[in-house]
Amino acid sequence: MKTFYIKAILTASVGGILYGYDMGVISGALPSLSTYFQMTATQQEWVVALLYFGGGIGAATGGFICDLFGRKRAILITDVMFGVGALSLFAAQTVAMIMVGRCVVGWAVAVSAIADVAYLHEISSVWEENDESSANNSQGGSSSSSVGGRGSVVSVNEACISLGFLLAYGVAFLLGENDSSDQWRYMFGFGGFIAVLQFFGMLCMPESPVWLKSQGRLVEATVSRNRIRGSTIHDVTTNASNSVEVEMRTTPPSSSHSSSIFHTEDHIPSQSTSSSSSATSYRMSLMIRLCSIPRSIKSHCKRLNREMFAPYKRQCIISFFLATSQQFCGHPSVLNFSAEIFSMLNGSAFVNGNDNNMGDEEQNINLSPVELTVGIGILKFLTTCIVILFVERVGRRPLLLSGMIIICLSLSFLIVAFIGVDISQQQQIENISSVKSNLGILGIYGVAIGYAMSFGPLTWLITSELFPSLIRGRALGFATVITYVAAGIVSRTFLSLENDVGLSKVFSLYCLATMVSIAFVWVGVPETGNERTSDEINRDLDNIWLWGGRRSHSVGISSWTDLRSYGSDDVGCPRPTTTVIESEAATSQVGLSPRRSSSSSIRQVV
Repeated sequence: MKTFYIKAILTASVGGILYGYDMGVISGALPSLSTYFQMTATQQEWVVALLYFGGGIGAATGGFICDLFGRKRAILITDVMFGVGALSLFAAQTVAMIMVGRCVVGWAVAVSAIADVAYLHEISSVWEENDESSANNSQGGSSSSSVGGRGSVVSVNEACISLGFLLAYGVAFLLGENDSSDQWRYMFGFGGFIAVLQFFGMLCMPESPVWLKSQGRLVEATVSRNRIRGSTIHDVTTNASNSVEVEMRTTPPSSSHSSSIFHTEDHIPSQSTSSSSSATSYRMSLMIRLCSIPRSIKSHCKRLNREMFAPYKRQCIISFFLATSQQFCGHPSVLNFSAEIFSMLNGSAFVNGNDNNMGDEEQNINLSPVELTVGIGILKFLTTCIVILFVERVGRRPLLLSGMIIICLSLSFLIVAFIGVDISQQQQIENISSVKSNLGILGIYGVAIGYAMSFGPLTWLITSELFPSLIRGRALGFATVITYVAAGIVSRTFLSLENDVGLSKVFSLYCLATMVSIAFVWVGVPETGNERTSDEINRDLDNIWLWGGRRSHSVGISSWTDLRSYGSDDVGCPRPTTTVIESEAATSQVGLSPRRSSSSSIRQVV
């Protein structure tokens, strides 16, 4: 791969690190922050939850911003907002200022997730076209998959998100050694430093050639494409006529909207290509776009109901259920309040044999809550990398169900660890046995691992594969808004429920919600992998009894293959091919197969 292409990937993927860092930093910052401001439980909940509520707004508007200003400018805007949020958090003198900063950062997190993936998706499309052209020239028309293709590029972004979590926990650990009461300021401020790095890096990167072509800026699109591909000047002149045709064909209309449910309509004029009046035309176009926002929203809501909710009701229910279940399993609470939970468990880690100077007495290794929190980041990072490597081999359903079962068992450990413990009584907290303490630590780590191998990546992958490419972006936008709101509700109620009913019962509620989710996925969610198109998945849903099917057989537990073939026409009757051919032909008009586009839609929201 060309060096410049690698630089573009890494620079845009810094947004993934920002995403993970700002999601995870509150876990290490909250204890010192609440002590500094003497926060009540309600104030702590709002400080955590406002990031998610801000993220909901960002998810609803992010695609519109990407379409209006371009992918590169959208990333630069989010970097500025990350910096503003980090600065307001660093310099905050009141709790209200902290809340404002968290909301701003939440908005930036959501929009960054949309802009980064859109940019990576489109520059990788350019590279794939370059790789396919080389294969055609050298092999007489046969194509080969590029190492720098869409799947590999998005996998880098996913790994960066988990790396951001690990970085947040690592910074909290290093600053935790300092007894200063202002350590939370530096934790929040470090996120602004990362945003500055990406900002100056993106200034040196080109705009997406796909977006430039959609705006009618053909010359700039050609220059951008050839910078990414590392083409020579001769290539620039000889390929100008078909500069980004492949990229335009391989990007469905909905992909340009990424995860936003609001975007501008097709009747809005594009930017003029006349060099003499380009600035004036751009300002006029911008004003027209801004004035048309209300009409655009109303029109889009009607289209959303006509094109997505009505014909794909079952897929919408599955998407909505997964988007809410991934938060109601309690993962946001375990993640954001992990340091406080670890401190309640006394920080007593696992018994580690005998010491020669102590005879037969057992020796406990005491780890601080912040040190134990770093373990969450390490486990999430390793698990995410493993899932990325094996999701195609193992299948969506087996991984999703396995991860959910691990979450359920881990929550059971937490229930046992805190059963009979009144957190308002410090004496009872201090008397938690080492067995319960170790069981609780295992429970927290288990929830993190189970989430990273199931809900984290697979909610978005399954959602993207349930819907055809023409409405996939809007479906992901709908699910993203729902999941941010659900995460905000869970975070906003955790400490209140903890004080009212106790931690054991709170984890019992999360465990019950996870058990319901397991039952729903078991009987209502088909396998979406194995190169299935959206039409094939729709027929699979017809065979599932929960959706009105009359299939005589049901999925069993005797075979791993049963989990992957649930609802499929491969079991019981031959699959017709006529409709599949028609569907693939229709999809080819857009130019992007569902499998290739879905790889760009894996997104971990916490």
